[in-house]
Amino acid sequence: MGVDADNWDGQINDPRFEQSLRKMGLDFISWHILPNEESDPKRLDAIVQFCRRNHWAYLFNTEIANYERAVPAFEHPDGTYRYDLAINTLKSLKDDPLFLGVVYDEAELMQSLQGERDQKGREIKPYFVDTRNLSPQEAFLEVSRKVGELVSRYQMYGKRVVFEMVFPDYPFAFARGGGLLAPKLMKENYNDLMYNVYRGAALEYHSPELWTCVDLWFLDRFPSNGKYSSGFHTPTELLDSLKYAYSAGFDYVYIEQYKGLLDQNFQLTEFGQKVVEFRSWTRDHSAGDWRDAPIKFYVKRFPDGYWGQVYSTFIPDHPYGSWKKNPFAASDGLWLKKLNELSNGQIPPDADTWNAQGSRIFRDKPYQAFAGLPAFVVFDHLAEIPKNSKAAALDFVPKSITTNGNDN
Repeated sequence: MGVDADNWDGQINDPRFEQSLRKMGLDFISWHILPNEESDPKRLDAIVQFCRRNHWAYLFNTEIANYERAVPAFEHPDGTYRYDLAINTLKSLKDDPLFLGVVYDEAELMQSLQGERDQKGREIKPYFVDTRNLSPQEAFLEVSRKVGELVSRYQMYGKRVVFEMVFPDYPFAFARGGGLLAPKLMKENYNDLMYNVYRGAALEYHSPELWTCVDLWFLDRFPSNGKYSSGFHTPTELLDSLKYAYSAGFDYVYIEQYKGLLDQNFQLTEFGQKVVEFRSWTRDHSAGDWRDAPIKFYVKRFPDGYWGQVYSTFIPDHPYGSWKKNPFAASDGLWLKKLNELSNGQIPPDADTWNAQGSRIFRDKPYQAFAGLPAFVVFDHLAEIPKNSKAAALDFVPKSITTNGNDN
């Protein structure tokens, strides 16, 4: 178990910060890193030494590139824009067993936003590859190919590549490329829906690990310094989601982010106390394993990332960044109606995440962590359903759409 953190204000120099992290019984920390931190040997080494003396494993999260534009360190010759860790960092830390690797945060969102404008009117460049003129199927494969290149880059130094992902779809291209998946629980999503989809991608592409990020953000609300009110995620929701992640059998779970767990004096908040309570709870309970948990049936569909963008004013329906007409739109409707049926009406029939804020149902619907879904897994359009399985299969891939030979 770990936590998201940063050292942008020199927190590691305050012993209270360190002591409270210890109280929560952490195993690792995902550090949001800045280029000027990474390029400064003293600042980078301070984080490394902080982790080493506590025997905490660590990763570096490069999310800052999602918000900062025109930063030379994020610009690549092929026109893409993201923050890759420097080769010097990978070389210097390759033999440190505590250094696990890199986290690419909400990469699927940034790839789908290419060509759009951010809130300041600045154009968003492609994250992996410019797929605007490709079909959704072609974009799926191109993103997967680029993910594979990134994974190979880090594997040369023995490091993991983790993709922290926000929507209840999309993970298949990332798993196909060899990336490790970290679906966000809580945030704007049903935990059991995220698990069923991301577990399916991990099983289909034989991922060695399945991670998750339990996220305290909900739309525009976050319990900074532990303070929260109506409409925020609650400490109880955090505890229930941690227990669910443990019982479902995720290999790694981390909480985003520490400012909800600690107050301005670095003391544990109600949320932080729930982490301590969770650690105590695990001593009397056995962890699950996503690899061999029961499967009632399989779902096969093209994972085009549709979750109800017709109800979003910010995020377009551009599968993997494709601006071409989506030939899977009709099957999306069938899929969402099936989710509505499987959840006994808990999931609306036309959207499946609170990101669909234009939906009257989601706009007026208080957050709930679980939809009550049965144990199924989702595979993509290229999958072969296991022939020796007794589980049933639901196929949402339109018969009129064929994949080309390159799909295989």
